[in-house]
Amino acid sequence: MRRLLPLIAALATGLPATAKAGIVFTPHLSEYSRLAPGQYTEFTLITTEIEEVYDREGRKVHVGAPFIPPGDSVDATLLLLKYLWIGNVFRDTGVWYLNDHPQFCRIIGTLGHQQATGNAVKRDLTAGQHSGASGLGDLFGLCGIYGDEYRWGPVKLSPMLATTVKFPIGRYDTESLLNTGTNYWSYIPQFAVHGELFGRVYLDGTFAWQFNGRNDTPAFGGLTPTRPADVRNLEINAAWKFNEHWFADVGWSHRETVGPNRYEKYSLNIKDQPLPPTSACNSTGNLLGVVVPPEICNSAEYFYLRPRPGPYEDRGVEGTLLTAGLYYIYRTSTVLNLRVAKPISGRGGQIDAIYDVYAQDPDSPGATPIPGAAQTSTQNAVQEAAAVSASPYLELRMVYLFWAP
Repeated sequence: MRRLLPLIAALATGLPATAKAGIVFTPHLSEYSRLAPGQYTEFTLITTEIEEVYDREGRKVHVGAPFIPPGDSVDATLLLLKYLWIGNVFRDTGVWYLNDHPQFCRIIGTLGHQQATGNAVKRDLTAGQHSGASGLGDLFGLCGIYGDEYRWGPVKLSPMLATTVKFPIGRYDTESLLNTGTNYWSYIPQFAVHGELFGRVYLDGTFAWQFNGRNDTPAFGGLTPTRPADVRNLEINAAWKFNEHWFADVGWSHRETVGPNRYEKYSLNIKDQPLPPTSACNSTGNLLGVVVPPEICNSAEYFYLRPRPGPYEDRGVEGTLLTAGLYYIYRTSTVLNLRVAKPISGRGGQIDAIYDVYAQDPDSPGATPIPGAAQTSTQNAVQEAAAVSASPYLELRMVYLFWAP
């Protein structure tokens, strides 16, 4: 068993940041336990078909609502490649505290594929946007230190501190609904505790604060925030040991932004303009939810729509997940884990964008909007900082221990 626990805890110093397509990393079995020195590798495959998301009122709505009918989705697959080192570079020094408390460092690389389907693709093409993304994701690096171990009879507790840095190196296209990169830095200090009871019940909990940087080149017409809000993360996981090979766990996690996301460069618009009255007064809602007022429909031969860039704010986002997983340990060197995550509540980002209506090209000299014709369009914000999935996802994980202490 002394060889098994370091292995099943090889996800140590978990990543509380959100990932693409509404996927969230949550604690696993014995994740924050004090590990034996060694080198660990891990491969995690996550897949989901997002058919529903949360709106700003916390209601579940289908993807693309209200502009497209139900039935479409965002299909996403994410592969995480991880390397973890446990040791003590200060062991033979006189540095207080560090010389007798092991440290750890981890690198997490990501690859992803995402694709919208059906009418979602048609809507994005109407706006001159793309609906898919594949390739390299952002890189995560983290380091931390284990605290002392405390024992009270059958109870054992051990804390740890860590800080994660997200390097925004992933593929990023400003004209895409979906991206495998985020285009902004994140810094995530984290405090976690691992507990054991009678050597059969395992508890892991963590609190983390995610500081997000600016994104001055937002994607998908400015529906990714230029100023993503900071995020609070609280996560708890409980596991049960059946025998030396089989474990099961359940988890709960909650994340919420600290204040609203800001959108300062909104520009989503119909690609082919000007619009004839038959289009501007009837079918514009298929994309923007903007319909030129009937009283001016016959006042011009063509109409132009121009969104005001903002700034806009959403109401902040939040999401709560339940997870359940089953683990199998093979020959004390390999762990296989199958897990399902189910969102139970949330709130996604939405903004009320304002569109001005023109009877001539807005870029022409002296062009002014038609008085009283401005319209408001409620738009769903997109990607990991603002969209909150209401659909479950599946996680398949393999951990391998190169060196078993």
